[in-house]
Amino acid sequence: MTGLKIRQMIWLAATGLVISGGPAQSHDDWPACQVVPTRACVLTEAIGRLRDDAPQAHDAKFAEWHRLLYLRLSEIASITRNRELFDEARRSAEANPEPETRRSALRWVAAGQARAGFPDEALATLADGDHGGFAAGEIALALALAGRPEEALATVRRLDEPEAKVRALVRLAGATCSAHWLRHATALVADIGDESAQSGLWSSIAIAYAQLWQRDSALRIAGLIATGYRRAEALAGIAAAIHDGRLLEDARNYAGHVPDHSHQDETWAALARAEIALGALQQAYQTLRAKLPSAASRALAAAVGELAAVYWLNGDPSGARKVIDELLGGSWTIGEARTVLARRLIAADRLDDARQLSFLVDEITFDTLSAEIALKQAGNHAFTSALMTADSIQHPGRRSPTLAEISALLPE
Repeated sequence: MTGLKIRQMIWLAATGLVISGGPAQSHDDWPACQVVPTRACVLTEAIGRLRDDAPQAHDAKFAEWHRLLYLRLSEIASITRNRELFDEARRSAEANPEPETRRSALRWVAAGQARAGFPDEALATLADGDHGGFAAGEIALALALAGRPEEALATVRRLDEPEAKVRALVRLAGATCSAHWLRHATALVADIGDESAQSGLWSSIAIAYAQLWQRDSALRIAGLIATGYRRAEALAGIAAAIHDGRLLEDARNYAGHVPDHSHQDETWAALARAEIALGALQQAYQTLRAKLPSAASRALAAAVGELAAVYWLNGDPSGARKVIDELLGGSWTIGEARTVLARRLIAADRLDDARQLSFLVDEITFDTLSAEIALKQAGNHAFTSALMTADSIQHPGRRSPTLAEISALLPE
């Protein structure tokens, strides 16, 4: 597809978003493309959907649709690594009249450029003097993966908040499988004067060390945690990462001596996840049952979904449903458990089962799961099925990026 053709399509998409807003209509050649998909024809449809999927102008849910064109353009550009699309996204972002809105929009574009592997262009996109916010983490990751660790570290250091710096460094450690970044994170946390603020960050660093199989470093950092529930979460995470049941007992002891607090749900969910990882399914069930339904929360519901996934993937779908119904029946969080279960099934290529579960969740989650199923189908080279699944997505901002991702998986 030529650059001129892309620019013509983007212009039509942008102007169409302003003057249209009618129901989505496929291009004339879309049915043929669905039968014999090619990278070019699917990408053509993805870009065309920017226009055709524009919602009705009077729909309050989509009041910002036209102003957020940069979001959809940068998402597709990131998937396809297309610099011309990024140029259009940047121009759309720069058209925002409010300085703060414009800065935020440019960060979205920069984050997309970094995910596409263009960190230098991402840095150039940021407004003068902008440290990058959430985009800085993406840029640092791109620089690190490109073998430029010093520049990655400098990007992280420009962030304002210590918490944001530590989160970025922990992410870099996981992505690069290197504890080098955790040593920098440890030095940052040591300089924070508030023990409560330190505790959560120590916990994330300790678990990150464990995920790199550095047990001694993980336990050393966990020993610095002053807050009991945070130490329980850290020990549970370490136990799950290195499969050490003795640490799980220590985690339970810390959790059991902590009075009720606003983070208790996350603590017990961490314990349940560790029990699941260690194969102690009945213990995980009892841990969750002791806290549900009186303490219904998304964290606990997600752990229920993890537990149900083990039963389902071990050949007992009825047992999985029973776990969810017994622990969450009637709770507003049941959809969270079903979503986690569906994602585990997608990862395991149990796509028909995942699709059935997707009909039991809310509309937004249905679209998200449909996109994930479509991409899994495309990854399995079932491209016609993937396009059919993508066509079931209802949200106008989700369908075109999914098609673009499918196009990127098609052969040249």
